[in-house]
Amino acid sequence: MANGAGKKILLVEDDVFMAELLAGELSRAGFNVTIGKTGKEGVENFLATAPDIVLLDLLLPDMHGFEVLQKIRQDQSRGNTKVVILSNLSEGRDVDEARRLGATDYLVKVNYSIPEIVEKVRVWLGLAT
Repeated sequence: MANGAGKKILLVEDDVFMAELLAGELSRAGFNVTIGKTGKEGVENFLATAPDIVLLDLLLPDMHGFEVLQKIRQDQSRGNTKVVILSNLSEGRDVDEARRLGATDYLVKVNYSIPEIVEKVRVWLGLAT
């Protein structure tokens, strides 16, 4: 299942256990993973690393994930970067707001295993076989 083809992933997740688990699995699949534990770190890492895809939690300690998404989308040079919301918030209005702000997809964490999330990343990046 390796061969992430060196694609860069930015994981914005304040849950250290979840972040390390997912980052480890993504790294084993061949992806280069950067972690931001706050919204501010997420935006800074986005600008610094130009990732191919961003996995973004909504409930962060310093700002809401939607605010991070808006800041990311303001960078016109990387407007086509895929941003996937990875949250336990499952309200329809949250899903609608994510799409309105330009999210590629919305995954409710509890509905997916770590390997399933990794496979979805491969699909979003066109690497699935």
